[in-house]
Amino acid sequence: MVPDSDHTCLGLEYFCHVGDELWEMSDSALVELGISELVKLGLGRAEDLRDGTVVRMSKAYPVYDDSYQQSVDTIRTFVKEKLPNLQMIGRNGMHKYNNQDHAMWTGLLAARNACGRGEFDLWKVNADAEYLEEQSEPVSEGRLVPAKI
Repeated sequence: MVPDSDHTCLGLEYFCHVGDELWEMSDSALVELGISELVKLGLGRAEDLRDGTVVRMSKAYPVYDDSYQQSVDTIRTFVKEKLPNLQMIGRNGMHKYNNQDHAMWTGLLAARNACGRGEFDLWKVNADAEYLEEQSEPVSEGRLVPAKI
C-alpha cells in the first residue's frame, strides 16, 4: 500500500460526530494530531512519520439486514481467493461491529500474522456476540442479525 518497501502504513481512528471539534479540524491539523499522539505513545518519532491522509466517515457503523451475512461472505471469499495476503481488520475492514478493544485486537493479531508469529483467524475475534445481543442459537461465523418484525 506504500510505494517504498522501507515504509509502512498506519491507520488511526478517531471517534467523533459530524460537526464536532474533531470533525471540523483541517486535514493537516488531524495529521499533526495523529503524529503527536503516535510520538507520545512511543510508536514512532516525529521525523520518521512522513505523511497522512484523512478520511471522514459519517455513520460508519455497519447496518445489519437480512442479506448482511451473505454480503460479508462474498467479500471474504473474494479477499481469500484474490488477495490472500490482505488481512481485514477493525470495524470498517471486516464490515462488522466490534468494540474498540476487539477492533484493535484484530490489528494486533494481523501484525503477529504478518511477522510470522502466528496464524490467527481474525474473523473469530468477537464472533459470538454473546454479551452484545440476545441469542437463541450458537453463532459459528459472522454475527447475529436482528430478525425482521
